[in-house]
Amino acid sequence: MGFSFHGHKRDVDAEKHLQRLHKTTPLIESPLVGADNESLVFSQRHEANSVELFFDLFFVANLATFTAYHSITDVDYLLGYIGFFGILWCCWFQITLHDVRFARDSLYERVCKTIQFIVFVGLALVGSQFNPASEKGKGNNTNFRILCYTLVISRGLLAIQYLIVLYYTWKARYSKLYVPLILMFAIYAVSMAAFAGMTPAFRTKEDHAYRLVYLVWYVVMALEAIGVVTISCFWRMLSFKKTHLMERMSLLTIIVIGEGAIGVTKTVSRIMGKQGLEVEGCFLIMCIIVILVLLWALYFDNFPHGHYGTIRQQIWSLLHFPFQLSIIGLVEGSQQIALARYVVRTTQKVTATLEQHCQTEHLDGQKLQDNLMYLLNYFQLDTKLETWDFFQRAQEAIWKIGNETGICSPENAAKYTLIDNEQNSTWPLDFQNVEYLISNGMYTGLGMKLPVDELELYSPLEVALKGWRLVYMYYWGSFCLLLMCLIGFLFLIRRHKTDLFDYTSILSRGLFLCVGAAMLALMANNDKLYAAIQSPALLPICVVLLFLILVVDKLSSLWCNSQLKKSGKPYALEVEEHEHGHGHGHSPHGSVHETGALYGHAPHDPITGLEDMRKAARWSAHPDTMPLTAISTEYNNSPHQSYAMEPLVSPPFTSPDPVQPQSFLGHPPAGYAPVSTGRKLGA
Repeated sequence: MGFSFHGHKRDVDAEKHLQRLHKTTPLIESPLVGADNESLVFSQRHEANSVELFFDLFFVANLATFTAYHSITDVDYLLGYIGFFGILWCCWFQITLHDVRFARDSLYERVCKTIQFIVFVGLALVGSQFNPASEKGKGNNTNFRILCYTLVISRGLLAIQYLIVLYYTWKARYSKLYVPLILMFAIYAVSMAAFAGMTPAFRTKEDHAYRLVYLVWYVVMALEAIGVVTISCFWRMLSFKKTHLMERMSLLTIIVIGEGAIGVTKTVSRIMGKQGLEVEGCFLIMCIIVILVLLWALYFDNFPHGHYGTIRQQIWSLLHFPFQLSIIGLVEGSQQIALARYVVRTTQKVTATLEQHCQTEHLDGQKLQDNLMYLLNYFQLDTKLETWDFFQRAQEAIWKIGNETGICSPENAAKYTLIDNEQNSTWPLDFQNVEYLISNGMYTGLGMKLPVDELELYSPLEVALKGWRLVYMYYWGSFCLLLMCLIGFLFLIRRHKTDLFDYTSILSRGLFLCVGAAMLALMANNDKLYAAIQSPALLPICVVLLFLILVVDKLSSLWCNSQLKKSGKPYALEVEEHEHGHGHGHSPHGSVHETGALYGHAPHDPITGLEDMRKAARWSAHPDTMPLTAISTEYNNSPHQSYAMEPLVSPPFTSPDPVQPQSFLGHPPAGYAPVSTGRKLGA
C-alpha cells in the first residue's frame, strides 16, 4: 500500500505491479539515426552528453598539469606553452567535430572514447617536459617521439571512425556523402602517415640535427583543420547547422576560464599563505577574480543563439583557438603580475627593515642579531628544501654581523648607501648578503619553475626581472588579441539589422585595443616599463578597461531596446531559444526507432516505407533510384494519403481496379520495379 496525498495515490505507485525494461547499451549504433532528413544535416543531440563532459575533464587536466610544470619566465617557455596548447586544442577540436555530428552512445563509442582518454594521458606525459624551442631541452627527442606515437593513435582512430560513418552511409545509399567522407578519411590517414614519418628524426636522444622537424606538427594540424572545415562548407550535409557545436565551444571556454580560477587559488596561497591577509594582496587577488568574471560576461553576453550561417559558424569555431589562448595569456599574466608586485614589495620591505635597524636605530651586537633573525624567520625559508640553503647562508651572515662591534654606529651608518645595488653599494658585504639571500630565497619559495641553465649565470631575482618584461609583453599582447577576437565574434554572429549597439560595441573594443597597444609601447623605455611592473596599477587598469566595455554594451543595448519599443516596429528577440536553438521541428532522439527501408527492414505500413525511401532519395546523388511503384506514386486508395494538388484533379469516370500495394525489397537492375495493376493485358 503506497502513501497517498488528499486521497490520491502517488503516480509512481501506478507502476509497482509492472516489471521494468532495463536500459541496454548497443554494440554499435548507426550515426544516421541522428540525421535530420528535412534539413539534410546530422544532429545527434541538442546538448553535450555525459561522455563529452567526461572527455573535457581530460583536457582541463592536461592544461592544469602543463601550467603547473611551466612558469613562463623566458621566450622558450612561452613558445612551448603556445605550442603545447595548440596541439592539445587541435586534438580536442578534431574529436569534437566528429562527435557532434556522428557519435551515439554504444559500446563501440565508449571504446573509442577510452582510447582518446589514453591519448590525452599521453599528451600529459609529453607536456611535463615539453620545450621544443630550447636547443638544450632535456629529453626533447624522447618527448617528441612519444608525441608522434600519440598523434598517430589519435588520427588513426579518427580515420577509422569516419570509415564507420562511410559504411553506414553506403549501406543506406546516401551517395551524396561518399566523396566528403572519403576525403575526411584521407585527411586523417595522411596526417597519421605524416606524424609516423616524423619519428625517425627523433630516434637518437643526443642528436638535435633534425630538431626543427617538430614544426611539421603545426603545419599538418593547421592544414587538417582547414581541410575539415572546408569540406563541411562545400558539402553542407556535413555542416554543423543543427549540432551542439556552439555549446561545446562555450563549455571549453568555461574550462579555460576555470583554469584561471585554479591559478587564482595557487596565487593567493603563495602571496598570503604564510603571513596571512594583506590589504594590497587581497586587492590584487580580487582584481584577478573580477577579470575572470568580466571575461565570462563579455563572451556569454554576446553568445550566438540560433543559426547565423554555416560558413560563419565554422569560422566562429576556429576563432576560439586564438580567443582561448588569449584568455590563458591574460589570466596567467595577471597572476604573474600579482606575484611580481608581491616580490617587489617584499624586497623593498627587507631593504627598509635593514636600513631602519642600522641607519635609524643604530642597533649593535646581540640586539641587532636578534632583530635580523626575526626578519629571516618571518619568511620561513627553513620550511622548504629549495630555500634551506638560502636560510643557512643568511643565518651565517647574520651571526657575523652580530659579532662585529660598531658596524651600525652613527659614523659608519652615515656612509652606507644603495644596499640593493651590488655594484655601487657601500654597505658591508654581510648586510648585502642578508638582503640578497632573503629576497632570492623568498622568490624561490614561491614555487616558480626557473630554467636551470639560467640559474647557473644569474640569481633567481635576476631571472625574474628578465621574465617580468616578457610577462608584461604577453599580458598586454593577450589583452589586444582578446579584443580582436571579440570584435570578430560580433561581426560573425550578427544576423539582424544594424543598430547603435553594433557600432558602440565595436568602437569601444577598438578604442581599448588602442589603449592596450599603447601599454605595449611602454616596452620601448626600460625605466617606464619596470616602473609600471613595480606599481600595483596594472591589474586595476585591465579591470577598468574590460568593465567599461561591458558598461558600454549594456547602456547601448538598453537605449536600443527602448527606442525600438517606442517606435512600434516589429522586432526579433535576441534570446536563447528552446533547446539551444535546435528545435526546428526535431523529434526527440529518444523516440527514434531503427525501422524502415533505411535499416534493411521491409515496412509494414506502405506510407512509412514511402517516407523512408524518400529520405534516402534526398541524401542520394541518384534520386531516381526510388522504385516506381504504386506506393511511390501515391496512386492508391489508402485513407491516409494526401494529394497536394487534389482540388485540381477531376475524378475518373470509371474507377480503376484496386492497386495492391507491394513492399519494396530491393532495387532491380534497371532501377525500376514493375507496376502491377492487377489486369492481364494482351493475352
